[in-house]
Amino acid sequence: MRTARGLPFVCNKTLKTIMKSVMARVQRDEKVELCHFVWMGNHAHIIVVVNDSAQCVRFYGELQKQLTDSLKRLLGFKHLNLWKKNGTSLIRYCDVDTIVERIAYLYANPSRAHLIDCIERYPGLSSWGAYREALSSVLAQHSSPVPWIRAPFITKLPSRALTEAQDRAYVEKLCEQAKKQHALTLCPNGWLKVFGIEEEREIEQINTRIVERLREFEREAREERARKGWKVKGARRLQEEAIDLKHTPKGDSIRIYVYSIVKEIRIAMLEEYTEFCRACSHCYDRWKMGDFSVNWPPGALLPNVPLTTNYFDC
Repeated sequence: MRTARGLPFVCNKTLKTIMKSVMARVQRDEKVELCHFVWMGNHAHIIVVVNDSAQCVRFYGELQKQLTDSLKRLLGFKHLNLWKKNGTSLIRYCDVDTIVERIAYLYANPSRAHLIDCIERYPGLSSWGAYREALSSVLAQHSSPVPWIRAPFITKLPSRALTEAQDRAYVEKLCEQAKKQHALTLCPNGWLKVFGIEEEREIEQINTRIVERLREFEREAREERARKGWKVKGARRLQEEAIDLKHTPKGDSIRIYVYSIVKEIRIAMLEEYTEFCRACSHCYDRWKMGDFSVNWPPGALLPNVPLTTNYFDC
C-alpha cells in the first residue's frame, strides 16, 4: 500500500501505537492470516495468507480508511486524500524460494533505503521482533494485546514533530482513554502450510535462509553507502522526524501481479493470470447481454451488475 504523497508514517510512539491499534482492530475477525510486515514512511510491505479474495480487499480497504481517519484527527484536517488511487499491489507468490527472497527483501527495506544499518535498529513498525521470537512451527503465533484507539479520542497533535516528552505524554493519554483491546496476532510461519511444509527442522532451515539472505541485502546496502560516502539516517533522527505531507515520490514503478524468481513458474503464473483476466472479461460481456448464468473464475471479485436496458421518459 502506497500513499499518493508525503511521508506520514513516522517512527514515533504515537504513530506506531495508532497503526498497531488499526491493524489489530481490522484483523479482529481474521480476514487474512498475517505473517510479516514492515511499515516505511509512505508504504507498507505485508505478507499474508489469503483464503478469500473479498476478505483480503476488506482487510486493506479498512486498513487504509482507518489510517486516513486517524491522520485526519492527528493533523486537524477535515479532508485528506492519503492513498494513491489503485496504489495497492496484490502480488501472488507461488513457490518457497521466492517467498524466502521476498521476506528477506521486506525486512531489508529500511537498510536498503539507507535509514538504518540493520533491521534490529529500525524504530518503525514491523513484525521483526515477533518473527524472531516465533518457534519453528507452522502453528507458531505471536499475539499481543493492543489498545483500541478510537478515532473520536484522537486529538490534534501539538506539532507534527513531537519531542520525546510530548510523544510519551500523548501515547499515555491515548492508552488511558482506550476501554477495549484487540489482539494483534502474527503467524510468521503460517505461509509454509500452503506448501505442505510442517516439519520443524525444515522450517528452521528455511528461516535460517531468510535471515542469511537478509544479511546479504544489508551488507550490499552497507557497501553501497561506503562507496558513495553516505551515512544512515539513524534511529534517533527517524523517531524525531515530523509528519510530512509534501514529499513527492519518484515515478510510478511497474505494477506486478505475480512474482517468482523461477522463470518457468513465473511464465506459468503469467499465463494463468492472463487466462483469468480473459475469463473475467467473458463473464462480464455475458452479463452485459443479460446472461447471469455464467460462472466467474475462482477468486474473482464480481463487479456491479451492468445496466441492460435504457429508459426514456417521453
